[in-house]
Amino acid sequence: GIKLELIGQINILNDKTNSYDFFSMSKDLEPAGILVESKQFKWKFSSVDKQHESYFGVNVQLRYFVRLNIIKGYSGNIQKEIDFIVQNLSIPPEINNTIKMEVGIEDCLHIEFEYDKSKYHLKDVVVGKVYFLL
Repeated sequence: GIKLELIGQINILNDKTNSYDFFSMSKDLEPAGILVESKQFKWKFSSVDKQHESYFGVNVQLRYFVRLNIIKGYSGNIQKEIDFIVQNLSIPPEINNTIKMEVGIEDCLHIEFEYDKSKYHLKDVVVGKVYFLL
């Protein structure tokens, strides 16, 4: 038979045996039998909640992919995986106040940090001021 799976998976990269499927759906496209000519399949996974974004880091990755399995009995199975990226876009916050922090040694040196906003997008540039108070 021919089976299609939609999978969300977390992989720890330095441990190839340790992966966790946090999401899985499957569809049977064709029952077991004989396929004698080319055939095209239309498929759709509807109402899928992809709550986590794709992530590819140094030690861990969170990936979504479609896996196609063709079960061929005695001659061995065929498996193909195709990754796709998930990015969850959100509306920027309406209130994004400045942040002030102060560290120092009593009666000696105080350093004050001031940032122009409290929430940043990954592509934002952090702009701020540093004050040295003696």
